[in-house]
Amino acid sequence: MKTTVEIRDPLMAEAKAVCAMHNITMKGLIERALAAEIEKLAAQPRWQPTDEFLWHGPVDPNYDADVAIDQMYLEMMKNDFMTVEED
Repeated sequence: MKTTVEIRDPLMAEAKAVCAMHNITMKGLIERALAAEIEKLAAQPRWQPTDEFLWHGPVDPNYDADVAIDQMYLEMMKNDFMTVEED
């Protein structure tokens, strides 16, 4: 299969130098690197969300975050949180 990939110029220059040093083709280098990365990733467990990513407590399908933020802002402004009392 043929495909086109974009590789940053500095990385491509380094890859070409490594290929010349080891007398291998760019195709060979890419296939070896891809196979090694696939093997490494396949051996790792798939990422699963941990408890800190999960919602805790009951979920309200009618919850509107924008409304909640607006209410919080209005409450903060009502309390005049930015005013510093002078002595």
